[in-house]
Amino acid sequence: MSESASIAEPRPSISAWSPLALPVFRAVWLASLTSNIGIWLGNVGTAWLMTELRPTPVMVTLVQTAASLPVFLFALPAGAIGDVVDRRQLLVMLQIVSMVISVLLGLSTVFGLTTPMVILAASFLFGTALAFGMPVFQAIVPDLVPRHELAPAVSLNSIGINVARVIGPALGGVLILNWGAGSPFFVNALFYLIVIVVLLRWLPVVGRQQQTTEWIFAAVAAGLRYVAGDAEVRATLIRSAGYAFCASNYFALLPLIARNRLLGGPETYGLLLGCLGVGGIATVIILPRLRARYTPDRIARMGSIASAMLLVAVAGSTSRWLMVPLLIISGAAWVAVVATINVAAQATLPGWVRARGLSIFMIVFNGSMALGSFAWGLVADRIGIPGAIAASAVALVAFDVATIRWRLPGDDRHAVAS
Repeated sequence: MSESASIAEPRPSISAWSPLALPVFRAVWLASLTSNIGIWLGNVGTAWLMTELRPTPVMVTLVQTAASLPVFLFALPAGAIGDVVDRRQLLVMLQIVSMVISVLLGLSTVFGLTTPMVILAASFLFGTALAFGMPVFQAIVPDLVPRHELAPAVSLNSIGINVARVIGPALGGVLILNWGAGSPFFVNALFYLIVIVVLLRWLPVVGRQQQTTEWIFAAVAAGLRYVAGDAEVRATLIRSAGYAFCASNYFALLPLIARNRLLGGPETYGLLLGCLGVGGIATVIILPRLRARYTPDRIARMGSIASAMLLVAVAGSTSRWLMVPLLIISGAAWVAVVATINVAAQATLPGWVRARGLSIFMIVFNGSMALGSFAWGLVADRIGIPGAIAASAVALVAFDVATIRWRLPGDDRHAVAS
């Protein structure tokens, strides 16, 4: 059995919560949670603003595209930078930049200066800060926990993302409904300020995986060579790309589902996003048990097939109370796939190239999300929202069948059962 396989499937005795007993990891996890709440506040604010200013499928899905595109463009040099600079300083600087963008967008909205192009530009800038920060947040996790607790630590990061997906959208909907469209951005800025304080107070100088002055371009080239030459890493990239492209409808068209199909307002949109988060939290909690019983490949494929079935159900639903359980289960399936592939990628990559490898993973995943959001927006313009969602479900099943041989790392001890 390979070392990566043993890491990808943690021991059954490891608790899903055990990494939180480590003070430094707990502080960084809380900072990440707060930052993600701010991200979702911004997402709700920009998406709902677009539904008010230009409520067409293409323009609304372009918000998701604009937010995901910077990861595709910048994550690779960001990963290289994250391997050769002080990661704490970089994270603090990125939170400051995001805080400034939030304040400026809030002021622009309050004074009636926000246009569709301003929304897309702001989404792009938020996405750029995320592109530089996410691989660093992920790359420092193995420095903060023992290796046998890597999988639960990664899972806890997923819990944080999904807790934020519950709190952020709900808070954003309430803020917009009661205090106007600009209010989420001001509260967002406050969250970023809290993150800055926590990082400066608790995060140690985790430093570089290698003390080197190698040029960024050389570091990028080394990362690309490693990824291109490793079959297990390639499998994680292919699987993440197809799933992100086909399942991006969960996020790209959700504002229009809330507004047009459910005849709701920002609080309805926040509720729907929150349902995805609730399902994600439930899945992450039970993932250690699933990993003890099933291979990573089987977990990801079961989640992908479930996502396709749920997309069909969502396409046919016009009831808010039917949509709620559908999206809770959809969030569970989404996280089962994404978290499993993410753990496989982190466990497979060696420390010296981890940030760069994760940045490539982010490029593929978010680039596919951006392309999928735009593509399904165009399809929705032609055949309607239900037809576009159903078509994405068919595409997801076809992708799973076409990539049956691209298995995720960690399957060898279950080869007979698979």
